This record gives sequence, C-alpha cells and structure tokens, in this order.
Amino acid sequence: MTLLIGLGIIGSRSADQLAAAGHPLQTWNRTPRDRTDTVADLPAAAAEADVILCYLRDELAVREIFGKIRDFLDADKTFINHATIDPATTTWLAGQCREIGCGFLDAPFTGSRDAAASANLVYYVAGDPDLLEQHRPLLEITSRAIVFLGAPPAATVVKITTNLATAAAVQALTEALEISRRHGVDPRAWHEAAKLNGCYAPVMGMKIPTLLENDFTPHFSVENMAKDTHYAIDLAEAAGVTADLNHFTWARLLEAELRDASEDFSATIRQHQSTDLDLEEDVEVPCSRIRVSGPDAQRYLNGQVSNDVTLLADGRMIEACLLDAKGRLQFLVWVHREDEDFIVQGPADLAEELFARLDRYLIADEVELHDESLDETAYLTMPHESRRILEGIPKWPNELFPGLLPPEAGIEDRTISYTKGCYTGQEVISRMKRSGKTNRHLVKLSFNKPLIPTGSKLMVGRKEAGIVTSVTSHVGHGEIGLGYRFRKFEDTTTFELASPSSGDIIGQATIR
Repeated sequence: MTLLIGLGIIGSRSADQLAAAGHPLQTWNRTPRDRTDTVADLPAAAAEADVILCYLRDELAVREIFGKIRDFLDADKTFINHATIDPATTTWLAGQCREIGCGFLDAPFTGSRDAAASANLVYYVAGDPDLLEQHRPLLEITSRAIVFLGAPPAATVVKITTNLATAAAVQALTEALEISRRHGVDPRAWHEAAKLNGCYAPVMGMKIPTLLENDFTPHFSVENMAKDTHYAIDLAEAAGVTADLNHFTWARLLEAELRDASEDFSATIRQHQSTDLDLEEDVEVPCSRIRVSGPDAQRYLNGQVSNDVTLLADGRMIEACLLDAKGRLQFLVWVHREDEDFIVQGPADLAEELFARLDRYLIADEVELHDESLDETAYLTMPHESRRILEGIPKWPNELFPGLLPPEAGIEDRTISYTKGCYTGQEVISRMKRSGKTNRHLVKLSFNKPLIPTGSKLMVGRKEAGIVTSVTSHVGHGEIGLGYRFRKFEDTTTFELASPSSGDIIGQATIR
C-alpha cells in the first residue's frame, strides 16, 4: 500500500492518477480532503504503508511531518520525497532514513497542474539505482519521464536551478511583452515571431495564452516559485557564485507573493500595474534645452511660440507649441526664465531639430541661441506614466507628433494664447477656434483585455474609427489608454480593437 502525503495542486492530481490506475492508496493532508482514500491517523497509515510519497510544500512541513512518522518507518519501507526543498533538508532526510534502514529517494518533479492531471510529470531522481528500479512502475503511473541524477541531493539541486531558469524566463517574457506592446507590437504577433527565435521555450507557449486573458489561476503558485528561487540564492551563495539574476527574480516573485501568494507565478507581470501610490510620483526625464538670450529675446520668442512668454515671472513655466505656417505641430516645448534669459525645453531626442527650428527664423534680431541639452540641468519633471494616461495628458511622440493640430490633442487651453501678437501658424489656429471642429480628438480609453498594444485600431464594424496611442495597467482602474477618435464617430463610445499587426479583433475599448 502507498501513502501519499500532501494534497495540493500536484499531490491531489497524482493521487487521482494512482487511484485511477487501481493502485492501493491512502492519502493524508493537514486539512482533510473529501476523498474516499483519505485517512486521519497519519502514523498508523505510515506504519501500514510500503511506500510514502511526500508532496508537501516546503522544508518546514517536510521536517515536521517526517518527524511524526519517523518511528513508524523501517527497512521494509521507502520514503520518496517529491517536495521541492532545500538541499540541507534533502541530506537530512537521506541521513534519517539511513539511520533507521528505510529506503529513500530524492525525487522532485517538474510539471505543473495540467501535467499532473494528465500523468505527465517528470521526476528528477537521486538515490540508490536499484531502489529506483524497484519503484519505477509506481513512479511511471504519474509521470512521462524519470531522469536519474546520482546521489542526493543532486535531484533537489537540479529542480531548484531549473525552476530558477523558468522563473527568470517568465520574468523576461513579461517584460518583453510589456515593452513590445507599448511600442506598438501586438503580443500575439510577438508570440508567433518568438516561436521561430532561439529564445523560444515551452514555458512561453504555456504562459502567453493565459497572460493574454489576465488568467492567473495557479499552475505553479507564486509562493512556491518564490520559495524555490530563494533556495537557488542559498545554493549560489554556498558555492560562491555571483548570481545577480537570482536576487532580481526573487525580488519580483516576492512582490507578487505579497500581492497574492496563491496566483500563478506568471503574476509577476503585475509589476507593470501601477498603484495609487505610484500616481503620486513625478519623474525626472532628460530633455533638450535651448537658452535664448539677448535684448530681443522676448520679442523674438513670442513671435515663434503659441503661448505668451511675457507671462513668465516668479519661476513660472508655460507650455507652448512651435507650429508651421499651416498651424501644424512641430514641437511641444516648456518655457521658463533664468534671469534675463529664456529656457526652451522639449523632447530629449529632438535637441538638434529644435535648435535648427529656432535658428531658422533668427534673422535680424539681437538674439543668441545656446544648446545646453547635455548639461545636468537638462531635465523636466513629468507625471508618472500611469497618471499621465489616467488624466489624459498627451506626450511626445505618442499623442503629440509633427502634423498634429493642437486642438486635436486638447492642449490649446494651456499652450495657446489667443490674445497675444502674431506667431507662426496663428491664423489657422484662430480660425479653428472659431469653427470649433477638428477631424480627430484625444480620448481616454479603457480595455477589456490585458496587453493591448499601442497602434491598435478603434473599429466600428469594418470601419476604422480611431487609434490607440498609449497603454498602461493600473490596479484600481484596470487596462487603460489614450487614443484618437475620428470626428465621424464622435458619438460612439464603444469600439472593437484591431491588432496593428494582424488586423484581427483582440478586444474592446470604451471611452472612459
């Protein structure tokens, strides 16, 4: 008779396989389960069993439960440990069994919930080869492969380190998907591309479909993966190995465990979900920085930008647009004064173009331009990305880009003065204010699916009604974004979302 201890995600399914095979079986769990083979008296069951299979969670549980049954083990019994524990506990178990003459196999498994349910676990086994062969038929009932690795704790070491590799791979995967979707690549298309890349691993095929559905039903819980990764840290330190990735991966798993220890370990993707505390933070971002100085600096600059620089005083900063003659956006800039000079700041990667634009219209004015973009003062304080998207604040180059008309982005109230003197593009902007009409308008969106990429099209039937320009995730607000809705659909509030890669419908967007 076999006694199976521990009816968690894997143990319960392995018990089902053994029962279905007609194998004589008793099961025990700390919290009793509603099974016909469940027993309440653990020591008595251990005394009766020939083989004890251990599927407990960690070394504390293994040491505790082994201590309760130790006196009931003898030379006619074998203790097979399937729990992932630290090597020290594996060595301790081997020593305990050796003292009492009990057989012992170090046999952790790889495979998650579905593998256990279909008898497709893989056992890593260390111990006496003859003992393994004796119990191979039993182990084969719940597995598709058995890998012999030598003496204990070799199997434990392999299990811990392969779990580390899996955890790190999924961490890299979730970052790759998030980066890609914010740069306009549909994670579904990324998956198809990755299948043909050397990076592709089976775990990607397992996790991407559930990530795309925000499904964190545990196949392997985050608390167990965090535990195993911490074991890997201990292994590395004991061997004198510098393993920075171990620490980083464990930190992400610990964060996920603190959120919800029972979720699947792929829930580390939630690190990209901001919280209300994040929303309170501003961040410093590098920028281009042009100093405008000289006796004519104020008059010259007021003729270039859309806002009124005569309003600058007491450290005030204003936003303004640099437009072409047709009123189309060339740059969004921030302007403030430093003593008698004006500082014009814009996107970091457009320093050369911004300087050239200002210099182009500098003809007879007594003005000097100095590019200070490499100075340590070349930064802007901006809202956290999630707060920006939540509040509907456009940024370059997502919502603000060359050719845009400022009212389309809803920025005219803070970037345009309708009372100051002439500036390039003023006539078109004034005419647009009088008409009150734009061909598109920036809107705030919410999505019914995770990992919606920028560039996704807003669709009404087969008609393109707009485009998604920014995306993020927030714990309280869910999947949200910004985008442009075309004028023809200004009364529409719900859209289908078409992938920018395939054109397939991948979700739904609602105006929020």
